[in-house]
Amino acid sequence: MQRAIRAVFYRGGTSKGLFFRASDPMHLPRRRLDQILLSAMGSPDPDGRQIDGMGGGLSSLSKVAIVSTPGETLPCRPEEGHLPTNDPTCHSFPDGIAWADDVEAASREDAGWDVVYRFAQVGVRDGVVDWGSTCGNLVAAVAHYAVEEGLVNERVLEIIYRNPGLEEFPLTIRILAVDSGKIVRARVQVRKFLGSMSSGSSPWFVTSDGNASISGVPGTSSAVDIENPLHGDILPTGRVLDQIILDGDQIPCTIVDAGLPSIFIPSTAVFPSPQSFLLSPAELDADICVVGPPTPYTSAAGQAIRSEDMDCAIRAVSVGNFHRTVPATMLSALAVAGALQGSIVASHGNARTITVGHPAGVSHATTTLSRDGIPASIAYVRTARRLFQGEVLVRDAGN
Repeated sequence: MQRAIRAVFYRGGTSKGLFFRASDPMHLPRRRLDQILLSAMGSPDPDGRQIDGMGGGLSSLSKVAIVSTPGETLPCRPEEGHLPTNDPTCHSFPDGIAWADDVEAASREDAGWDVVYRFAQVGVRDGVVDWGSTCGNLVAAVAHYAVEEGLVNERVLEIIYRNPGLEEFPLTIRILAVDSGKIVRARVQVRKFLGSMSSGSSPWFVTSDGNASISGVPGTSSAVDIENPLHGDILPTGRVLDQIILDGDQIPCTIVDAGLPSIFIPSTAVFPSPQSFLLSPAELDADICVVGPPTPYTSAAGQAIRSEDMDCAIRAVSVGNFHRTVPATMLSALAVAGALQGSIVASHGNARTITVGHPAGVSHATTTLSRDGIPASIAYVRTARRLFQGEVLVRDAGN
């Protein structure tokens, strides 16, 4: 027997993910919640295809976002008499920050947030659901979802909309990433649908028309401008340059944490030639991200990329495989490293804006520095699109 759960499927940047509202199916024990996500995505699949679900056989296509307004759900605490299977107002998400649903803190103008974003990376071949990471690409889709599912204060939207001649307006949504406690800002262009609608539907939507393009996604769309703040130690080791030992050899590396820890090493340390470095992702067998000099190559879409189009060429590893583009969190880390003099990335150009070449083309990110010259935030552009809305069917194994 199968169970239908309300869901929306989005492309966010160069990733795709299944979106759930936290108050819908998520008041379940952790094990059952993981089973739902695995069934929905078609995991585990020993062949790596996820043929029996919504996943696409790659880490970038096997993602889930659970989104809510602050205080919409509360943690289930069985020891206090809260039973996950009976109380629709509680959740059993793995631990992130403890204050995600603090309504009073969320309402602060200076440091509050509009929506809560919980992310799960669903294993393709195994049955592992990882709640401890994040996806910067899907942030763009979270912003779309927040508007189109009515999570943004409608009174505020009406006030903005009533300005004379304002058919379309920019809106900045503050998104709390539960894994890290970071408040990411995403700016989208919003319109109001004036025709007849079904009951309970939000009249607000993010426009799909625009001139923004990102490598790895055909065509153009409306831009989602994302600002990712940097908190804590961006250099986990406290050093811009470190050394790792591999087969008795010392290899220089730079380790940056811009949301997730990223390790950069020079391509010359693991690839015998620039030609081998530029092989397609499917032909490479390595387990670490590498940075190389600007090198001409042909993108996966057949576009000729020139050396002068980039500051450096990179190959990013995601869940043990070379990524076909560049994850947004890795792009943020590259921007940080590029602004740090003496890093592996900065050796190819030390600037606030970095352009990197990857299998799908080139991507850009900009670093904002604090008064003392320390990277404070990263800005980059993504696009997103709502692909389907309705219900996803999962195998019902009981509670």
